[in-house]
Amino acid sequence: MATEQKKLTRDQQREAARTKARELRERHKASESRKRLIIQVSVVVAVLAIVAVIVLAFTTSPSTKDGAVPKVAAVFSEGGVKVGKDLKAFTSTSTPTATPTAGATPQAVPNIKVYIDYQCPFCENFEKANAAQIKEWVTSGSATFEVHPISFLDSASANHYSSRAANAAICVAENSPDSFYEYNATLFANQPAEGSAGPENGQLFDFAKALNVNNESDVKKCIDGNLYQKWIADTTTSLLGSGKTIPETDYKLEGTPFVMVNNQQYTYQTIEERNDPARFAQFVQTVSSTTSSK
Repeated sequence: MATEQKKLTRDQQREAARTKARELRERHKASESRKRLIIQVSVVVAVLAIVAVIVLAFTTSPSTKDGAVPKVAAVFSEGGVKVGKDLKAFTSTSTPTATPTAGATPQAVPNIKVYIDYQCPFCENFEKANAAQIKEWVTSGSATFEVHPISFLDSASANHYSSRAANAAICVAENSPDSFYEYNATLFANQPAEGSAGPENGQLFDFAKALNVNNESDVKKCIDGNLYQKWIADTTTSLLGSGKTIPETDYKLEGTPFVMVNNQQYTYQTIEERNDPARFAQFVQTVSSTTSSK
């Protein structure tokens, strides 16, 4: 016959209950500790992963080149690239000769200054309408042409063509300055439709290679690495986002193309007037006869 289990007293029952509760609390505490440890480890792993991504971004992104300032464009206070006789660029060591029109002084040679975005269709229209006569004037030395690439239309491109094209143009200007004029024209000739994808960096380099640029490997490295991306962004912000006037003028840059001749703005009422080469030629002649280039 089985031995009858001894009945616990009330005090023993209370003690047993306390013991059981203590065990449960300790188990819960241990479980919570494990959960906190898992969470802490997960957070640390996540933070390390984020740090790794940031480090990778900063070591591979163009933004790491934030100190890169192009010397050719830096010749001018606003960062333009200026081209003169025989389509040769002005640099710190090169000043193309000018051939003023009969009876005019060298200071009267008109300087055509344009602010453009390579994704801007209005810029492309102005370029197409006036390219032939501007090229003739600049080649002969009877005018100079100063291009200021900016970038504010990346949103109109499927692959940030605006900023990449501006960077590529400056890369060519910096490494093969006498190729800049033709490269500028090539970019407009290959402008993508708004909202579509423009030429990738490899294609932008191929355009330069087709022009037999100097320092080809440096041009490629510059384009592939978006070397002047931050400089272009800063230049754009300075011109468009600061409310400041264009240096040496009272004008504010509010869009592109913004065209000046000897720092006098070319104005128009209609698209047809803007793109009329005869009207623009008349403006250039009028301004150059009354002002001196700066």
